[in-house]
Amino acid sequence: MILYKSLICLALCSSVLASWSSEELAMYDLIEDLGSNFYDFFSIKKDATLGEIKKAYRRLSLEYHPDRNHAEDATVTFRNVVAVYEILKSTELREKYDNVLEFGLPDWRQPIYYYRKMRKFSWWEALLVLLLVATIAHYCMMWASYYEKKLVLSQTIKKSKKKKASESEEENKKMFDQAMLEHLPNVYNLLPFLLVHLAINLTKAVFEEIQNRMKKEEVVEEETVVVKKRPAAAPKVEFHFEVAKDVKAVTMNDPKLEEKYKKEAEMTALKSAGEGWSFEELSSLIRLSSEKFPPGTPSRWDLIGRALNRNAEDVTAMAGKLKNMKQEDYSKLLQGQQSESVVPVVSANSPSTGDWSQEDQKLFEIALKQFPKGTDERWERISEAVPGKDKEQCLARFKQLAEIIKKRKQQSQN
Repeated sequence: MILYKSLICLALCSSVLASWSSEELAMYDLIEDLGSNFYDFFSIKKDATLGEIKKAYRRLSLEYHPDRNHAEDATVTFRNVVAVYEILKSTELREKYDNVLEFGLPDWRQPIYYYRKMRKFSWWEALLVLLLVATIAHYCMMWASYYEKKLVLSQTIKKSKKKKASESEEENKKMFDQAMLEHLPNVYNLLPFLLVHLAINLTKAVFEEIQNRMKKEEVVEEETVVVKKRPAAAPKVEFHFEVAKDVKAVTMNDPKLEEKYKKEAEMTALKSAGEGWSFEELSSLIRLSSEKFPPGTPSRWDLIGRALNRNAEDVTAMAGKLKNMKQEDYSKLLQGQQSESVVPVVSANSPSTGDWSQEDQKLFEIALKQFPKGTDERWERISEAVPGKDKEQCLARFKQLAEIIKKRKQQSQN
């Protein structure tokens, strides 16, 4: 009910305020700011014509124009001259101004008075005034509600007296005072305190709602996670073995044996690095590359080289040469005839070091061990130990063998 009354009052105030235009409100503000009669300000009579008003306006505008007059208040005075001219040249506004001169500005008994005062307030000042007015109205309504309940309760007690005549007046008065004490207006029930309580309760409600939603999401996540039970593991069958006696254990990864086989393979490859290919080796190469180690076999050329006691470079070089042979020569080779295009092959990447026989290679290896690194005139002594070979040939042979060993180590690591 109170809300409806407030809305009706607000509608009436808005309808009353709508009867004043913005030009009128600006005129009232100008009258208060200027503090003098517009006609006296223009130095004209009250019944002056429009031509006299324009003439006075031109005179004052030239006098107070900021470009000509450098006084501190010249800009404000020029602005007032323009505003007064806009009012006096309009017939409607001039009549309203004459009415103000006769009856004065709207006073406190009219709503426009308070509206004009509120227009000059800042937003926080207007908010404080509005809160103050609302608090006073709320306090008055609390007292009105209190007296209304007091009246209703007194009438109820009078009716109950007629039905129960035995009860004394003191008991009725005591009950009446206790009931009215509960409805007595309190300062803490005023609008500002209610707004503070509302803000606190609203903040608590928001935090509680957020916590409840987070808990619900956690519960939903826990429900969605389905724990899959693993099937029971089948019992392991225990096998009992008897350990054989008088038999040496077989070791798959013996470092000493592996190093021994590796050195033997390197020495064999070094010995055959400079030798030519025999017919049996070529036949074995064709058979191994096509049957035992076909294309696609991991480390194919290393395996073929181990089977032929040659390094991978020599095997790939000879395989490439066989691939480029003519069909007739390849057929002769398969039939057991020596082809003219197949010649002894040396490693493709090795420099020319001369012909090295197995005896030369053996003497060269013995000389390398006999004259280690750091020996004076080492290569002269090594060349003297190998008949028919000079210093340059021994150096070239050593570099060739070192390069072959280096490549083989890289291939084994890969």
